[in-house]
Amino acid sequence: MLTTTMRLSAFATVAIGALALAGCGSSDTIEAENESVESVAEKVAKADIRPSPGKWVSKMTIEKIEIPGLPPEMQGMMKAQMGKIEESSSCLTPEEAEKPDADFFQPGADSGCKYNSFKMGGGEIEADMTCEKGGMAQNMKMSGTYSEESYAMKVSAEGNMQGQPMSMAMAIESQRVGECDAQDGG
Repeated sequence: MLTTTMRLSAFATVAIGALALAGCGSSDTIEAENESVESVAEKVAKADIRPSPGKWVSKMTIEKIEIPGLPPEMQGMMKAQMGKIEESSSCLTPEEAEKPDADFFQPGADSGCKYNSFKMGGGEIEADMTCEKGGMAQNMKMSGTYSEESYAMKVSAEGNMQGQPMSMAMAIESQRVGECDAQDGG
């Protein structure tokens, strides 16, 4: 079960990390209801919403993890992760910034996910996604702000894993910090 929770966290991170490619500086608004992740990804890729190329640093903080029924030692391990900041960096090339890859915004063709609602525009994003696969069901909500130089998101997930209820919440912030260097692949 812990592996599945970590996978949920990784999935949320990938979904939010996509906003670095999707989000920035235009008057375009993207709206969707009851659409596949592929459909929303195509809309995001076609919109005139672009980030600034360069080195981006992202920080993720797990704010809540609750999975009743886990052995106490596993609950302790999960609670120890709360409040810790995980930092990563990436290089967004000018080519990637100019033409985001629609596939980047998808959690995977076989993810079992769909957007109940998705709205992105005017520097704000709101999304509600449902995923069902392999005995696991979850509802994930994302909300936050974005610009050409940064984004900040809150992500929450509620659902069940193999019959056990679970909930988690995290905050993700990302900011362009300068030009890419050789170490970043730039």
